[in-house]
Amino acid sequence: MIDCRKALIWLIVVSTLISSLAAASTSTLAQDNSSCTGNNYVGFGCGAFKFVGLEQNKPFMAQRTVTSVGYSSDGTNKKTQWIEYVARDSFGRIRFGQNEAFNPPDAIDRVLMSTHEIEKNVIPNASGPLVVIFDCFNGKSTVLEPGPQVAHVIQTCNTLPPFQQSGQPYSRPITMILSANMLPNVLIQDLGYKEVEGIMARGIRNTVLGTDKDGEWKGRPIKVWESWMSDDLAITVLYVHSDLRKQTESRSSLTNIRRVEPESALFQIPPNYNVSHFTQ
Repeated sequence: MIDCRKALIWLIVVSTLISSLAAASTSTLAQDNSSCTGNNYVGFGCGAFKFVGLEQNKPFMAQRTVTSVGYSSDGTNKKTQWIEYVARDSFGRIRFGQNEAFNPPDAIDRVLMSTHEIEKNVIPNASGPLVVIFDCFNGKSTVLEPGPQVAHVIQTCNTLPPFQQSGQPYSRPITMILSANMLPNVLIQDLGYKEVEGIMARGIRNTVLGTDKDGEWKGRPIKVWESWMSDDLAITVLYVHSDLRKQTESRSSLTNIRRVEPESALFQIPPNYNVSHFTQ
């Protein structure tokens, strides 16, 4: 049930984004519509970020590590680790650099732990290194394939309203969850504030207790989510999801966080790349 409620929270956030988009004025600049898309892939992709906020004037660079611990079909312990490098500049552009595709053992984690999905529209079966660059305030995203040296550009047509910064604190989901009416078997704990990786963050823990249908797990914790969100830097420094029945745990952590302005070249297409425009 908590999955439904978390989905509801995200739907509220996305609905707020859509409302702000609808209220924004459209651009009147001339644009070649043969190189842009009338579907707002970029806008919806930008509205679905989970671990890095779309805010300007809060530049940083960090390493994001996703660790999943579970069990293989033969019962042996299996641990996987995936790393991406994250940078956001003062213009609010975000760059994700991946050395390999994100394929955690648990399909649920593929959704919960992913930061973005837009590249799957462009390269559905990508398996090698990728760089994904979001310029949400200008309706543009770029997927770089370092191997074949191809840049896939998604540019939203300016007949669609531009992306707008929400103006809400990054930790607003915590406030919403704390004020929501939860089921009796869902325990919510406000963990307050503390430094995580040198960043002041606010924490929340959601614990789901087993019910009658869970047999021997009735009244015992079966799933736990914990998040630490920083309004100061607009990032989720730490997120942990545990399934106590399956004895699995997945965590996303931002480390080596540096409050620096990334080089502008990180958000540009290298000069030797072939450029392909996604126009579906």
